[in-house]
Amino acid sequence: MNLEERKGILRFPKATFERLKIYHSLLTQLQNEGNVKYISSDEIADMLRITPEQVRKDFSFLETNGKPKVGYYIPELLAELDELFGTKDRDSIIIIGAGHLGQALANYKGFKNIGTQVVAIFDNDPAKIGQMVGELMILPLKDIPRVIRRFKVEIAAICVPESSAQEAADLLVGYGIKAIWNFSTKILDLPKDIIVQNEDITRGLLGIKHMLIERRQSEAEKSNVTK
Repeated sequence: MNLEERKGILRFPKATFERLKIYHSLLTQLQNEGNVKYISSDEIADMLRITPEQVRKDFSFLETNGKPKVGYYIPELLAELDELFGTKDRDSIIIIGAGHLGQALANYKGFKNIGTQVVAIFDNDPAKIGQMVGELMILPLKDIPRVIRRFKVEIAAICVPESSAQEAADLLVGYGIKAIWNFSTKILDLPKDIIVQNEDITRGLLGIKHMLIERRQSEAEKSNVTK
């Protein structure tokens, strides 16, 4: 029985699922460095600035168990997380929009570590079409269905302005794309069976700004107490 059948990915609490992705990145880094084979929940918590109790609670959703006074065997724990996130599966992805962000994604080398390959990048600007982004040539939008068929693409990243994002998403869904990685600020209106992952940079920055406000307030309160 695979992990999806055993646990059901959708049953993971959202916060836990997000932390599992962070654990995967950390464990991958540690395994690549090759310095340690075992790691404790206390060590993970210290590296990620969370509590050991939270780490153990998150890992309780997995089948891998830690050993008392030893910790978790990194290769075993990482193998289970690899199965959860499908990193050993080979998936192709296309990018719509060859601006700075789209080009940065196309040139990102880390995709190969999680079983993903960017196979094409598209734009509707005649001045960009035919230019090279790394090893990829920027293609016109009319070539999208041909590339999808050839590489059996199910995932597309949208890196276009908000005003063009919905049109691009509708086009992709019409061509059979099943999952959209949305880097625009547009909240897309798509069929419910289409997977959408929004990566709005401004929302991430809002979170940082909020935490900075909390820290400033805390520091100000401490300063007032000591006066």
